[in-house]
Amino acid sequence: MNWAEEKMHLTEQLEILRELRNRFGEEVIEIASKARLAVHKMWMEELSKDSPGRPSDVFKHSAFSVTTAGSDILVYDVGEDSTERFSVRIKKCKYADFYREEGSPEIGYAMHCALDFGEAEAFGSGISLQRTKTLMKGDDCCNHCYELKK
Repeated sequence: MNWAEEKMHLTEQLEILRELRNRFGEEVIEIASKARLAVHKMWMEELSKDSPGRPSDVFKHSAFSVTTAGSDILVYDVGEDSTERFSVRIKKCKYADFYREEGSPEIGYAMHCALDFGEAEAFGSGISLQRTKTLMKGDDCCNHCYELKK
């Protein structure tokens, strides 16, 4: 699926979530996020079965293998890429741009950004994720750092 098709899908999903939230409250977004995370965890567990378990593998699988939007979804710089640590500074994210333009970054965060921590956990190789900034919340970047747990 290309970005134009993904954007149409996101627009549909966003309108459904907005209507549900308007009718049933904020809890709907949390329920949808948890359900999506359950599916993503399943995918990450499957993708990691034959993986060597480098911290960069979590990012690559999470950012590119569980999305259908293509490899140009993110613009980022890699800070460190070792067997113990992978740090990346995401400067542009099409998902963040979309949800912020639509005035619903909180839904975007719940449906995309919040999944990152669970996906790292599901990778099953003892890798953790630290992140203090996200584009979706208005920061200048997303600062992901994946590390082997000590």
